[in-house]
Amino acid sequence: MHFIKFLSITLFCYSIASCSFIKTSYNNAPKLTIWWLNDYFNFTPAQIHTLEPALNNLHNWHRQQQLPEMITLLKTMQTAFAGNNVTGDALCVQVQAFKTSIYALQTESIPIILEIAPTLTDKQMSRFQSKLDKRTQKWKSQWWQELKKDQLSARLDKAEDFAEKVYGNLSEQQLMYIKQRLTQENINPSISYSEIIRRNEDAFEILNALRNVNVNNDNARNNENVSNKVVSEQNTEQLTKIKSKLVQAGFDRIQKSPDLAYQKYANDLAKHGCETIASLHATTGAEQKLHAKKWLDDYIVQLTALQIK
Repeated sequence: MHFIKFLSITLFCYSIASCSFIKTSYNNAPKLTIWWLNDYFNFTPAQIHTLEPALNNLHNWHRQQQLPEMITLLKTMQTAFAGNNVTGDALCVQVQAFKTSIYALQTESIPIILEIAPTLTDKQMSRFQSKLDKRTQKWKSQWWQELKKDQLSARLDKAEDFAEKVYGNLSEQQLMYIKQRLTQENINPSISYSEIIRRNEDAFEILNALRNVNVNNDNARNNENVSNKVVSEQNTEQLTKIKSKLVQAGFDRIQKSPDLAYQKYANDLAKHGCETIASLHATTGAEQKLHAKKWLDDYIVQLTALQIK
């Protein structure tokens, strides 16, 4: 559900970007979000005029409600990383907390989606579909290697890069451990690919449904006379609830896929990843732990500053 996903998590993504870009990116998140989405839809001036104040309001909500939560979460992680008692289960709890924040942001974005979706034209929907297909193929080229050794190589580079950002220089033994753990992962890109396709189709169907519901409701209102005004208002309120539930259900399917095979696969990978980080952390020395503390400190300081415009 890329339209919905992009609209709702862009502020979150920019807020945890590289520290050197956090302030500029976060404070300009509404404009950057429109720029990002515009590539998928080629918005009209009227649509942009609708999005701008709505995204500004969403941005303010995120600044007031979610930045403090993210800071608290980072401080909790920092406390845990200061010692050797980091566990895979505890890390997965923190990951779930981030997912919960994203879900709350998605929910807060629903009114924006309900407002903009009915204005999308057939041409814009066609462009959206094309962009989704292109993005899917890009993912496939990056993550779906035919040979296991190529899959391992692609994942290993990213895993090592992230670990070194957190801990600084790693020993040969630590690098070998990361490689060993990645080798033990039961990677199946076809499962992830199928889920991406499902989400793309889900997003397209939801947007189309919102467009069609709006048209049907407009036709119904045009056929009503003045004496039915109260009934019409009640119907409009009920219709909004129905459309909200439609979008919310889409978000629910992102959080927990209806494809049970994929959900088990994703859960297993997440658990394995958390256990890998916890085990790697247990091998770190005082200097590496200090590096991790400073790494988290940078984010805490930056996010704390962002609470004030």
